[in-house]
Order: sequence, then structure tokens, then C-alpha cells
Amino acid sequence: MDAPDMSASPSMKTEDFVFSAGEQWLAATRVQPDAGAASSILTLHGLGQTANRHTIRYVLDHLAGHGLASVCFEFSGNGDSSGALEEACLRRRYEETLAAAEHLDKRESLTLIGTSMGGHLAAWVAPVLKPACLVLFCPASYPADAAESRFDGGLARPAPYPDSPAYAGLREFSGDLLIIGAGKDAVVPAETLDGYLAAAKNARSKHIVWLDDCEHFIHRWLPHQDALRPQVLTTIRDTILRARARQ
Repeated sequence: MDAPDMSASPSMKTEDFVFSAGEQWLAATRVQPDAGAASSILTLHGLGQTANRHTIRYVLDHLAGHGLASVCFEFSGNGDSSGALEEACLRRRYEETLAAAEHLDKRESLTLIGTSMGGHLAAWVAPVLKPACLVLFCPASYPADAAESRFDGGLARPAPYPDSPAYAGLREFSGDLLIIGAGKDAVVPAETLDGYLAAAKNARSKHIVWLDDCEHFIHRWLPHQDALRPQVLTTIRDTILRARARQ
């Protein structure tokens, strides 16, 4: 069970909904400081059978406690969404990300929060959605020719691929970049994160936070770190607010 976020607002409102993306129906939740607040943050979860929209809630609840509303959702084949995981691919998830972004308030500057595969997607769609801020947890990177590879065992392993669409997307990114890396990550090599920083040459700011004792599945670990969790949440919140103020 995730550790509770004591900074969450007592008036925080959540709303579950579904939306269509191609032939699929995707399950989503709005997390708002109060009813009707404009949602300007979108989260993208990682790859795997157990990946879902709920593990990031400790972050979103904290942000709602500071006036920031968000949308989290599940890609097809995960959680409460329709579809089969083994039939999905990065290209489909790129399109599903764009469909999810339609449920944000365009009057506010956009933030994308991506975890692992979701980090790759967040950077890939950045030239289209033009976020003011990217927050990436242990972001993966896949080669360009992996876009159509089904998630049935044939997807390339994360690595610092020079032709990665994530790196290409970051080269066009001019907002604020925050990367949170895991020191004991056995899934995404540290060089992959170096590639993200190098690609973001036009970013307004870029910063990396290393959690030395953390493994790849960061959202299983960080909620229970009473000393580190508040520091990381504050860094995320301040980065988003600073990016919004600069717009």
C-alpha cells in the first residue's frame, strides 16, 4: 500500500472516466485540488502487465495539495482499459497519449510526467504537445525501428539508441526538464539518462536527481521513503510551478 501524502488538500476531488483512442477505451482519473480545476498535467505509465494509473497517485495527490490538477490513465492492455498488452506497440501508445492530452485544459501550460516507457513517450510527443515541463522517472529509450514492435516479447531492450524518437523529440524541447533516476536500475542503463540530458540541448533548464538506493520500479519504493519522498515531491512541484510561471 502506498504511503499517504499528508500534504493532499482536504478538498481534493477525483473523477474516474473513460475515453476512446482508436478502437480502444482507456480508463482515466482526474485528480484536482477542487472540483472544476483545470487539468494541465498528464502522466504516462511504464511497460508491463502490472503497470497502471494508480502507482503515480502519491505524486498527483501532492500536486493537487498545491493547486495543480492532473489526469492519469492506463494505456490499452493495462489496468481497466480495453485491449491486450501483447497487441500494443509504441506507435499505438503514442497515439493514445495524444488522445489522452485532448482531456487537458489547453489554457494552462502542459506538463508531461512519464515513467520508464512513459518517459520515452513523453519525450517523443513533446514536439506535438509542446509541454512547458517534462518530469521523467527512469526514462527508457527505444530505437526508431521499434515503434511498430508488438509487446509480445519482440520489443528492443531500453538503451541509449542514437536514433531514439525520445532523443529526437527532446532536441526540439525548450521547456524545463527534470529526470529522476534510480541508482540500482537494472532495466534502464544510466547511459540512457545521459542521452536524455545530452539531447535536451535547447531545454530552458535540465536537472537530474539520483536516488542511489532505488531500483527501476521507483513508484513501489519512493512512497515509503519518509526522508526522501518529501524532497523529491517538492522538487517536482517547484519545477512544474517554475515552468508555468515562465510561460
